[in-house]
Amino acid sequence: MNTIKKKAFSVLESRMLKKGKVLAVRNWNLNTFFEIDLHLPDVNMENWNSVQYIKVKVADYTYRDYTPALWEEETHTCTLCISASQNSRGSKWAASLKRGDQIFYLGIKATAHQPVPGKKILCLGDSSSVGHFLALKQLTNGHETIYGAVSFNNEAHASEFTEYFDSSLEALKEKKCDTALLSWLKEQCLTDEIVYIAGHTATSVQLRKYLKRCSDFKGTINVQGFWS
Repeated sequence: MNTIKKKAFSVLESRMLKKGKVLAVRNWNLNTFFEIDLHLPDVNMENWNSVQYIKVKVADYTYRDYTPALWEEETHTCTLCISASQNSRGSKWAASLKRGDQIFYLGIKATAHQPVPGKKILCLGDSSSVGHFLALKQLTNGHETIYGAVSFNNEAHASEFTEYFDSSLEALKEKKCDTALLSWLKEQCLTDEIVYIAGHTATSVQLRKYLKRCSDFKGTINVQGFWS
C-alpha cells in the first residue's frame, strides 16, 4: 500500500473505528487457542437473532472476522474463541492481548446462520468454528435440537473443549480435520436437518459436496468459510 493510500485509509479508520476493552484472556494448551472476553459498550446485543461477526483490527491495515459468542446483553460483553495455531497476523494479535488492552473494530454484522423453529440443526467445523457454534447454540435458547462435530488437530484442545463448554457437539481428535469430519458425517443418519458448516474454506467445500451427493439427505446446507 503506497503512502497516499495509507493516509487516506488512516483518515477513514479514524472516522469509523470503534473501541472495546479486553476483560480477560484464557489460553489453552501451548498458547494456540484463546478465549478473549470483551466489553463492547457501543454494541446492542438484544436484537441478535443470527450468528454475528465482528471485524477486528489485528495489525496496521489488517482486519479479521471473529464471532462474538457467550454474550450478555445487559453488560455488553462477549467472548471471542480464536484458534491461533497458524502463524498469521490474527494469531499473533490474539496471543499478544492481555487484560485491560483496547481493541479496535469496524463493526458487527449478521451471518445467514440462525435457528429455524422446529428444525434439527447439524453443525460441522474445525477449531476455528468453536465461537460460531457456541453462538448458534445460545440463539436456540434450548428450543431446537443442535448437534454435530468439531474437529481439532490438537488433542489437548479437543479435551479442553469438552471440559470447558456444555456443548452437544462432539470433539474429534484428528490431525486432518477434513478426514475426521467426513468420517463422522458418514456414520450419521441424515434426513432434513439444517446443516451449518463453518471453518476452513477448503474443508467446508468438501463437506458441502459430500452432503450434496447424499441421496437420503433432504435438508439445507449453509456454509460460512473462514481464513486466518
